[in-house]
Amino acid sequence: MNPRLGAHWKPVVALLVITPFLTELLSGSLPAQKFFQPPVFLFLATIGYGFPVLLLRELAVRRQLGVAGLFLLGLVYGIFNEGILAKTFYLAKNVPINTFDGYGYVFGIAVPWAIMISIWHALHSLLYPIVAIYYFFPNERETPWLNRRGMIWLSVPTLVVGALMFFSHGMDRAAGHWEHFLLMVILGAILVWLATRLPSAPILGDNERLRWRPMFWGAGSFVALLFLPVLMAGAKIPAPVLCGYCGLLIVFAMRKLVRRPALPTTTVLSFALGDDILMAVLGVAIGIGHGNPERIIVNAVFILVFGWLIARLRSGAG
Repeated sequence: MNPRLGAHWKPVVALLVITPFLTELLSGSLPAQKFFQPPVFLFLATIGYGFPVLLLRELAVRRQLGVAGLFLLGLVYGIFNEGILAKTFYLAKNVPINTFDGYGYVFGIAVPWAIMISIWHALHSLLYPIVAIYYFFPNERETPWLNRRGMIWLSVPTLVVGALMFFSHGMDRAAGHWEHFLLMVILGAILVWLATRLPSAPILGDNERLRWRPMFWGAGSFVALLFLPVLMAGAKIPAPVLCGYCGLLIVFAMRKLVRRPALPTTTVLSFALGDDILMAVLGVAIGIGHGNPERIIVNAVFILVFGWLIARLRSGAG
């Protein structure tokens, strides 16, 4: 199917597998018992996360996009996940985070939720997993892993299944509307176009030893991009204020990023660890508060894995 894949199967498989762990399991969106069911995990590792993330990574490599470009492509994935597959963008009630129920609902779209969760996916579903793989496979960072035939083989089922899920009526989701589908396609195309117009900066550079400051900035991003918007939505501040707040954060971060010619891969990974560790700690606290031992154990395991990775970064291991 893809002759080139034989030389790059390790990072490909690693990316397909790691992405659902850093999203669905770490966030608590899926309990462990359901997450590890073979049909569920297979879907997550392929159509749900693996294939689209891998395809966006291939686009980034071929267009020589930097971290800022990867972030914009991550927003495209957020649209695909929540706007096409899960269809949470269109929920007036029973939004995954209930403080967003009925909040900023315009033309059938929960706009503040759509913006916030797309930013979250840009980091957790695309940027963080890709950077983690680059850390363990530094020689694979600038190399395409798929040839054109392989990209077509992955694109077709991803797009077909995505469209079928969008226009199908599920147990807890109504069938999607054509105008929403067209809007998602247009927004995704605009973001791809913007990503390819950005400077190829900052590029991901070679691994270095751990630096603590990016980790603290990563923890701060969890507060700024998730915790505060959830509180703001719960307080029912005017929805345009929250949307403007998220937009300003993106503009600020993008301006800072494109001014830097390069970032060590380990710097971005340290940032990701700060974000993910705080999320895991919150997961333990939620598990304790709800008397959910499964969630406590899952997030405690994540904390141990992140601790091992920090020790590895401190030692300078590649």
